[in-house]
Amino acid sequence: MTRVLLGARSVAAMVLGLLVAQGAAAQSMGSVSYAPFAASNVPTMSEWALIGMAVVLAAVALYAMRAQNRRVLKMWALGLVACGALSAAFWNRPAVAEPAPVEIALDQPPGGVANIPHSTELFFGDFFHIYTAQNLTDRPQRVTGVSVITGLTLLPPTGFTPECTVGLVLQPNGICYVKVYNDGLPG
Repeated sequence: MTRVLLGARSVAAMVLGLLVAQGAAAQSMGSVSYAPFAASNVPTMSEWALIGMAVVLAAVALYAMRAQNRRVLKMWALGLVACGALSAAFWNRPAVAEPAPVEIALDQPPGGVANIPHSTELFFGDFFHIYTAQNLTDRPQRVTGVSVITGLTLLPPTGFTPECTVGLVLQPNGICYVKVYNDGLPG
């Protein structure tokens, strides 16, 4: 009978521990707020300016061909062929990089607040964690705020760019990083 009672206590303690761990895992360590980025006009050249630039470029090329006995043009052509061959031979390989898991999902098109999830790395080891935030909407989003709870600090994510800072614009599927450091929060 005592063994059954002892076993029941052990099971109850394990269930209680599991519930407490789930509650801690669901706890938010802070938030990243964001809003849609309004499109703005980008200055460009008019069609007449592009035509004028093409005429000037053609005149310079014609002058270079006559003045240098076509040596300059031959060197340029040889350089372009060499660059094309090198890029096709050495650097034209598929990327093998694996993207980091998305921990902070910016998934509301009209903007909102995304929670920074709990991480055990904040309480064991080096006491910091670098979170990955990704814009999962179909429009650019501007980061309007990044905050953490009392006892945690935001630090620059060394080696990870760009940092999620206020004003950063993330294009669709764009990624930024948040480094959270524990400077005294009990686990």
